[in-house]
Amino acid sequence: MELFPVLFAIGSLFAIIGVGFVARRYNVISGDFVHLLSRVLVNIALPAITISSMQVPHTAQTMGIVDSTLLVAACYYIAAFLISVLVCRFLPSTSTEHGVFQFMLVFPNTMFMGIPVASAILGPSSLFYVILFNLPFNFLVFTMGVWLLARGRPGKLDPKVLLSPGLVASFVGLGLFLAGYTLPAPVDTGLAIIGSVTTPLAMLVVGALLATLPAARLAGDWRIYFISALRLLVFPVLAFVLLTPFVTDKLLLSVTVLLIAMPVAANSVLLSEEYRVDSTLASQGVFISTVLCLATIPLIEVLLF
Repeated sequence: MELFPVLFAIGSLFAIIGVGFVARRYNVISGDFVHLLSRVLVNIALPAITISSMQVPHTAQTMGIVDSTLLVAACYYIAAFLISVLVCRFLPSTSTEHGVFQFMLVFPNTMFMGIPVASAILGPSSLFYVILFNLPFNFLVFTMGVWLLARGRPGKLDPKVLLSPGLVASFVGLGLFLAGYTLPAPVDTGLAIIGSVTTPLAMLVVGALLATLPAARLAGDWRIYFISALRLLVFPVLAFVLLTPFVTDKLLLSVTVLLIAMPVAANSVLLSEEYRVDSTLASQGVFISTVLCLATIPLIEVLLF
């Protein structure tokens, strides 16, 4: 494994977080602007990248890979959700923190970090698997993910919060994929361009939210490190052990374990800010788990592959 491309990919994200941190700390951007930026990301950029990423070739040759990858991804999300229920039942937390911690455990950063890191470690041939693995992510993050976060808000959960642009985009993208319909090039390119701003703007939001914390709180507390240990080490090792006897496609196994080893999804910050739950806690989780993955991703690769 070449370590430099991995460190470069992760380091680039930290550089953008730093820009957001400095900009917010020195009032170049305001709190209202950060919230507006989060709304743009959740309601425009994320739906665009969701549809664009689902423009996967639908041929007889690829359907075997498609079925296997989607099945493995579905098994992961079911298992991760069940584990999150058990873990968070005993983890000290408030009602709003509870959903954020569950979100952190269930959803790794398979899109924003998964694509560059998988390309650096496993090569360009892995990207087809990465995109397929992101299909259930795109659907579940706007259903299960929104439910986990929004249910912790005061008052009764309004079912309308689940009917978001992201969910609509997931259904549209999945429908196009199943129908084998390819969007006209200008439309697909336009969606891809809009979606391409998601990663840098999401990291800016993370940095801006971290800038509002006192220095002593940037490092979080023991709960963040506990969740990060499960997210970065325990989950991928369990996946490797449980999947190895059943998954004969070595590249699929490698991609799955690597994606599960990603840090907390940046969507946790955007959705927490959008639904007015604990976006500060989500920012801490993204920041700390991303720092730690500089060590854990190479470790996972050395130990398991």
